[in-house]
Amino acid sequence: MLILGIDEAGRGPVIGPMIIAGVLDTENASITYSEMGCKDSKMLSPSRREELADKIRKVAKEVHFVEIPAKEIDGLRSIMSLNEVEAKKIAELVLSFKEKPKRIIVDCPDTDTSVFVRRLHKYLGKEFELVVEHKADVNHPIVSAASIIAKVERDKVIERLKKRYGEIGSGYPSDPLTQKFLNSYFEEHGKMPPEVRKSWDTSKRIEDKKYQRKLNDFNDS
Repeated sequence: MLILGIDEAGRGPVIGPMIIAGVLDTENASITYSEMGCKDSKMLSPSRREELADKIRKVAKEVHFVEIPAKEIDGLRSIMSLNEVEAKKIAELVLSFKEKPKRIIVDCPDTDTSVFVRRLHKYLGKEFELVVEHKADVNHPIVSAASIIAKVERDKVIERLKKRYGEIGSGYPSDPLTQKFLNSYFEEHGKMPPEVRKSWDTSKRIEDKKYQRKLNDFNDS
């Protein structure tokens, strides 16, 4: 039986895309991924993730991912929730595989797994057996493998952005380096870079602060 493990990287950052990756293999192959050392990508160093990603691509039946740029995330979030965006994109990812899995195991982004199952059924129909769990990237080696692929692909994008803009930090709102970059860029250009999610509160606060300062300067004059 073919199973498909799915996980994402970059759901929360204000900079860069969200990547959703899928790894397709036989049910028995979970042992292979476990012995290989696959685990939640956050528990691995960048070099170890890259090493494992190469191995995963060699042994898996298929590996695919979808990249959702910041601009697309902003556009979709104007008409649906981020959880709905993820369900929609997971369905697109599933349908990109040449061989169709019997079972799909997804690391659940929603607080209620049953709600996310309904979201997926809306886009995928009922032909697939869905296993939607919290911590699936820890409990299922094939989802761990998908987590690694997603993180490696997002890291590649972030490295390209660093070459373009200099130090941008991790891209997460809590990162002081990311905050410094966003404030400096907006101060200089009066807008956010195209790779920044403008629908995020972090971006809105920086823009609001800038416009409020302009308004105060106008009133003072």
